Amino acid sequence: MLKISILNVLTSLRNKTQRVILQTLLFISILGLSVVASANNEQVSTIFKQLSKSNIVRAEFEQQKKLASLNKTFVSNGSLSFVKANGVLWQIKRPVQADLIVTQKKLVQKTQRTYSQIQIDQSPYSSVATLFLQLMSGDEKALSKNFHVVSVNYSPSGWNIALTPKSSLFKKLFVRIDAQGQQYVDKIVIQEKANNSTTILFRNQTTQPHQLTAAEDALFQLAK
Repeated sequence: MLKISILNVLTSLRNKTQRVILQTLLFISILGLSVVASANNEQVSTIFKQLSKSNIVRAEFEQQKKLASLNKTFVSNGSLSFVKANGVLWQIKRPVQADLIVTQKKLVQKTQRTYSQIQIDQSPYSSVATLFLQLMSGDEKALSKNFHVVSVNYSPSGWNIALTPKSSLFKKLFVRIDAQGQQYVDKIVIQEKANNSTTILFRNQTTQPHQLTAAEDALFQLAK
């Protein structure tokens, strides 16, 4: 297996736009389509329990990545599949086609020209890469280790939550995270270092079909 860090995998991509997109989606996988729960906050716990009910969630996404140093916004879109028993699959459709698969064991990045993989337990970023799965499976201990909840509002018609990083690793990546939604997460805004930001919009979320398609299963098999 390739004994290289996740960041080295990302920087090995030749196309800069492609690298920015995949890097950001990896970070979103770290955060997940869920939010951190606090045992002492009833509203946060309610949101988390609601989002963690489904074993499979599929959605369409649009990412708007703003880089202040370049005065430019990179826009990408595609589909996402979270499968509690397997991991998370990002399938980017535009402006490049690429797949990013994150499981408990491996991180795999696949494009038309490149293929990279890394064993999670061989990476210093192992806890980061698997945090998404911890979020969706309801591991509150792991979640409270990494984030503070600075504000939260919940009602049956919608909710929003603001998070700030607690762990030193996440402080290097994020300043603040805002999420909002109803039954599922609809929007995530990440304020990053150097005045950069990422906005992810999720649409057409569904739990159907209840089982993996043949194409999804084939991609998850790459990360077995």
